[in-house]
Amino acid sequence: MSTTETVGYPAAEGDIGRWTGWACDAAGLLLVALTVLIGVEILVRGVAGKSTLIADEYSGYLFVWITMIGFAHALQSGAFLRVDNLVSRMGPRGQALADVLSATAGVLVSGACVYATGTLTMASWRFGTVSIQPSATPLWIPQLILPIGYVVLVWLYLALLRRALRRLADRGR
Repeated sequence: MSTTETVGYPAAEGDIGRWTGWACDAAGLLLVALTVLIGVEILVRGVAGKSTLIADEYSGYLFVWITMIGFAHALQSGAFLRVDNLVSRMGPRGQALADVLSATAGVLVSGACVYATGTLTMASWRFGTVSIQPSATPLWIPQLILPIGYVVLVWLYLALLRRALRRLADRGR
């Protein structure tokens, strides 16, 4: 196992690695935007004694976007919580089997989240739901990242599942 791999999670390769790297960069840029937004709110309140009236709302939206975009890189780089202490004690076949089970669970849970958040986003769009804040932001806009982010996770978990099944088949010979 190379130094760039963790148990069960091969280092990012090809298009997936590039894409998750870009996603990490985008999450970083959104974090900068979040910091600027909060800084402007603090400055405006301190100097003018007024509020931007959007900092609370939009910082929440940005936080969700950062999280969902960052999940792709976190999964691909092996940064999601795992029980590596237990898995690393298994043999190669046991590790591959554990990875098959965890990737399958990831596909199922992420798939359920795609459905739930997709339904929520579509309902917000269909009914024209807006936030209760002064901005009256159409809620489908900040919610859109949720089903997109979970679709990406399903895609990445399927790639991990394919790799784990290949490893399991190779170890079975």
